[in-house]
Amino acid sequence: MARVLCAWEFGGDLGHVRRLLPIARALRAMGHSTVFAFRDSAYLHGVLAEGFEAFVAPLLRVPPAVSVSPLNFSDILLNLGFDDAAGLHGALRAWRSLYALVEPAIVVADYAPTALIAAATLELPRVTIGTGFSQPRLAHPMPALRPWEPSDPNVLRAIDDRVVGAVRAALAGVSQRAPDHAAGLFEASAHLLCTFDDLDPFGARADVEYLGPQGDAVSGVSLDWPRGEGRARVFAYLKPNDARFNAVVDALARLDADVIVAAPGLAPESALLASRGAMRVVASTVNLERIVGGASLIVSHAGPGLAARGLAAGVPFALMPLHLEQYLVAKRVRAGGSAELVSPDEPPPDFHAWFARLLGNVALREAASAHADRLRGYSFEAGTRRAAERIAALASA
Repeated sequence: MARVLCAWEFGGDLGHVRRLLPIARALRAMGHSTVFAFRDSAYLHGVLAEGFEAFVAPLLRVPPAVSVSPLNFSDILLNLGFDDAAGLHGALRAWRSLYALVEPAIVVADYAPTALIAAATLELPRVTIGTGFSQPRLAHPMPALRPWEPSDPNVLRAIDDRVVGAVRAALAGVSQRAPDHAAGLFEASAHLLCTFDDLDPFGARADVEYLGPQGDAVSGVSLDWPRGEGRARVFAYLKPNDARFNAVVDALARLDADVIVAAPGLAPESALLASRGAMRVVASTVNLERIVGGASLIVSHAGPGLAARGLAAGVPFALMPLHLEQYLVAKRVRAGGSAELVSPDEPPPDFHAWFARLLGNVALREAASAHADRLRGYSFEAGTRRAAERIAALASA
C-alpha cells in the first residue's frame, strides 16, 4: 500500500493538524501509512503517540523586514523567506533528503511550497491541500490578493520574477527542474480544497477540487449549554492576543445570554477570572460538535473551519478577522448574508450593542437557516474520507 508524506511548512494554529491527522487516520484504516513533517515540533508528540512517524519540517529563515501588505502570493513567499536563495537552497536539499529517507508514494503539501518544489525536482506525485488561501489562483503574473484595490501588473510581475529568480538560484547544482513563472511553483497533480466553494477566500474556481470541510472537531474540552429553552446562546472563539479581546469579553458578559468563550493560549487563571455570570471562558479548544449546533450567534475571527461548521449548522456570525486570509473568508460569509464583520483596520464598534443587535437580526438568521437547508445532511466525517480516498487514488495513479 502507499506511503504518504504530509508536509506542513507555513501558517499557524491547529487548523493544519486538525486537517491532516484525521486524513492520516482514514488512510491507515485503508491500509496506507502516513509520515508527517510539521513546522511546529509541539504537535509531534501527539502524532507519535498515535503510532505515526514524524519529523520536524525544514524551515526557511524569515527576513528581518517583511511587507505588511503583500500584493500577491509571490509577495507572501518573499515574506516567508523565498528571497534568501542560500536558505532556500538548504531547505530544498533537506526536503530532498527527507524524501530519500521516507520514499513516499505521494507528497501532500499543506501550505508547504518548499516541500512542493522539492518534490517536483524528484518528479514525485504531489498534491496541495488546504482551505484555499495557501492554494492561490494561478496566473501570470500571480493575481493581486486585494482585487478591490488598484494594482499594476508590471509590479506583480516583478515580484514574481524575484521569487522565480531565487528558486532558480537555489536549485543550481541540485536540479534542472526550475519553473518558468511563479504559478509553476504550485504545479501538482491536484489541488484539494477541504472547504465549501462559497468559503473559498478567492471565490469559486474550476481548477481545484472541493472535497468539503473536514477535521477533528471533537478534540478539546467537552462543554454543554445550560439546560432550558428560550435563552440566547453565544459561542465565541477568540485569540487572546487580539487588542480587542478584553472589550469583546466584557461585552459578551453583559449580554442577556448564555456565553461560552474558547480562548486557546489564555492563561488558565485569566480564564477563571474572566468567567462570570452566565459566561464561561476556557483557555483551550472545545468540542465543536457539542457547541456549534446549539448556538444562536458565533463570534470569531473567521477561521475557515469554524466558519464551515457554523454555515452547516445555520448559525449567524459576528466576524472580527485579524489578518488577510480571515478577512477574505469573512467577506465570503458576509456575501452569503449570514454575517456582519468588523475589519481589523476600522474603529471597533460598541461590541455589546453590536452583539445584541445581531442576536435580534431576523434577516441574518434567515440567511443562516438557508445555508443550513442547502447543506443539510453534510457529513464532516465523509469529507475526511473523500480526502483520504482522493490522496490514495493519486498515490497509485
